[in-house]
Amino acid sequence: MNEPIKKILVVDDEELDRNLITLVLKKGGYNEILCVDTGKKAIEMARSFKPDIAVIDFVLPDMDGFDVCKQIKAIEEIKTKIIIITGHLDKIFVGKARVSGADEIIEKTPGFEDIISTLNRIV
Repeated sequence: MNEPIKKILVVDDEELDRNLITLVLKKGGYNEILCVDTGKKAIEMARSFKPDIAVIDFVLPDMDGFDVCKQIKAIEEIKTKIIIITGHLDKIFVGKARVSGADEIIEKTPGFEDIISTLNRIV
Protein backbone atom coordinates (compact mmCIF):
# COMPACT_ATOMS: atom_id res chain seq x y z
CA MET A 1 0.00 0.00 0.00
CA ASN A 2 1.45 3.36 -1.01
CA GLU A 3 1.68 6.21 1.49
CA PRO A 4 -0.16 9.33 0.37
CA ILE A 5 2.18 12.01 -0.91
CA LYS A 6 2.96 14.42 1.90
CA LYS A 7 2.73 18.19 1.43
CA ILE A 8 5.99 19.83 2.44
CA LEU A 9 6.71 23.49 3.22
CA VAL A 10 10.37 24.50 2.89
CA VAL A 11 11.37 27.70 4.68
CA ASP A 12 14.85 29.08 3.99
CA ASP A 13 16.06 32.53 3.04
CA GLU A 14 18.86 31.10 0.86
CA GLU A 15 17.59 30.35 -2.65
CA LEU A 16 20.35 27.80 -3.26
CA ASP A 17 19.40 25.89 -0.10
CA ARG A 18 15.68 25.95 -1.02
CA ASN A 19 16.53 24.58 -4.46
CA LEU A 20 18.81 21.86 -3.06
CA ILE A 21 16.27 20.78 -0.44
CA THR A 22 13.55 20.66 -3.11
CA LEU A 23 15.78 18.56 -5.38
CA VAL A 24 16.57 16.11 -2.54
CA LEU A 25 12.89 15.87 -1.60
CA LYS A 26 11.84 15.18 -5.19
CA LYS A 27 14.52 12.49 -5.52
CA GLY A 28 13.08 10.99 -2.32
CA GLY A 29 9.63 10.77 -3.90
CA TYR A 30 8.08 13.88 -2.37
CA ASN A 31 6.48 16.07 -5.02
CA GLU A 32 4.07 18.51 -3.38
CA ILE A 33 6.57 21.10 -2.15
CA LEU A 34 6.07 24.80 -1.50
CA CYS A 35 9.05 27.06 -0.76
CA VAL A 36 9.11 30.44 1.01
CA ASP A 37 11.91 32.70 2.20
CA THR A 38 10.61 34.35 5.39
CA GLY A 39 8.97 33.32 8.64
CA LYS A 40 5.93 35.51 7.99
CA LYS A 41 5.32 33.84 4.61
CA ALA A 42 5.81 30.44 6.23
CA ILE A 43 3.07 31.09 8.78
CA GLU A 44 0.69 32.44 6.10
CA MET A 45 1.37 29.46 3.82
CA ALA A 46 0.98 26.99 6.67
CA ARG A 47 -2.60 28.25 7.12
CA SER A 48 -3.54 27.92 3.44
CA PHE A 49 -1.29 25.08 2.17
CA LYS A 50 -1.74 22.96 5.34
CA PRO A 51 1.57 21.11 5.03
CA ASP A 52 2.10 17.73 6.62
CA ILE A 53 5.74 18.65 7.19
CA ALA A 54 7.65 21.93 7.38
CA VAL A 55 11.42 22.09 6.98
CA ILE A 56 12.43 25.38 8.60
CA ASP A 57 15.87 26.99 8.61
CA PHE A 58 16.73 28.49 11.99
CA VAL A 59 18.12 31.73 10.55
CA LEU A 60 15.51 33.77 8.69
CA PRO A 61 15.46 37.51 7.90
CA ASP A 62 12.36 38.38 9.92
CA MET A 63 12.27 35.89 12.85
CA ASP A 64 14.07 32.78 13.98
CA GLY A 65 12.98 29.24 13.21
CA PHE A 66 11.89 28.67 16.81
CA ASP A 67 9.30 31.46 16.56
CA VAL A 68 8.06 30.14 13.21
CA CYS A 69 7.79 26.65 14.70
CA LYS A 70 5.79 27.87 17.71
CA GLN A 71 3.40 29.85 15.54
CA ILE A 72 2.80 27.01 13.07
CA LYS A 73 2.28 24.54 15.93
CA ALA A 74 -0.32 26.95 17.38
CA ILE A 75 -2.51 26.72 14.25
CA GLU A 76 -5.25 24.42 15.50
CA GLU A 77 -6.60 23.19 12.18
CA ILE A 78 -3.29 21.64 11.08
CA LYS A 79 -0.97 19.06 12.60
CA THR A 80 2.28 19.92 10.84
CA LYS A 81 5.41 18.01 11.81
CA ILE A 82 8.38 20.37 11.94
CA ILE A 83 12.04 19.79 11.16
CA ILE A 84 14.35 22.67 12.07
CA ILE A 85 17.63 22.83 10.18
CA THR A 86 20.69 24.72 11.36
CA GLY A 87 24.30 25.24 10.47
CA HIS A 88 25.41 24.75 14.07
CA LEU A 89 23.94 22.00 16.22
CA ASP A 90 24.60 21.73 19.95
CA LYS A 91 22.75 20.63 23.11
CA ILE A 92 21.44 24.12 23.91
CA PHE A 93 20.06 24.53 20.37
CA VAL A 94 18.41 21.10 20.50
CA GLY A 95 16.80 21.94 23.85
CA LYS A 96 15.42 25.24 22.58
CA ALA A 97 14.15 23.59 19.40
CA ARG A 98 12.31 20.93 21.41
CA VAL A 99 10.73 23.61 23.65
CA SER A 100 9.54 25.45 20.50
CA GLY A 101 7.73 22.28 19.39
CA ALA A 102 10.13 20.95 16.75
CA ASP A 103 9.68 17.27 15.97
CA GLU A 104 13.23 16.88 14.64
CA ILE A 105 16.40 18.95 14.42
CA ILE A 106 19.09 18.34 11.84
CA GLU A 107 22.33 20.01 10.92
CA LYS A 108 22.70 21.51 7.46
CA THR A 109 24.97 19.39 5.33
CA PRO A 110 26.15 20.27 1.82
CA GLY A 111 23.81 17.78 0.13
CA PHE A 112 21.03 17.80 2.77
CA GLU A 113 21.34 13.98 2.92
CA ASP A 114 19.65 13.71 6.34
CA ILE A 115 16.36 15.26 5.24
CA ILE A 116 14.86 12.18 3.56
CA SER A 117 15.71 9.79 6.41
CA THR A 118 14.39 12.30 8.94
CA LEU A 119 11.16 12.83 6.94
CA ASN A 120 10.62 9.11 6.55
CA ARG A 121 11.10 8.64 10.30
CA ILE A 122 8.49 11.22 11.34
CA VAL A 123 5.71 10.50 8.81
